[in-house]
Amino acid sequence: MGKISRLDVYAKGSLVALVIGLPAVASFLITWRITSNLLISIAVSIVVYFISMGFAFKIAKILAKGSNSNNNKDGL
Repeated sequence: MGKISRLDVYAKGSLVALVIGLPAVASFLITWRITSNLLISIAVSIVVYFISMGFAFKIAKILAKGSNSNNNKDGL
């Protein structure tokens, strides 16, 4: 098992956080702007948040596979 750099962990973690956070915030703001109803906006953003968590899980698995294959190419 190879050593993973701190920068690599921060970069991949930030990417996953953006995939989770940005769609939820954007959907909240867009829905609130259109409907002017806070409760509906929160409900829509929660649904979008859970959907984006599913995509982030898949992206995290892909990123983890990528880091494992990079370590295996080094001969470690």
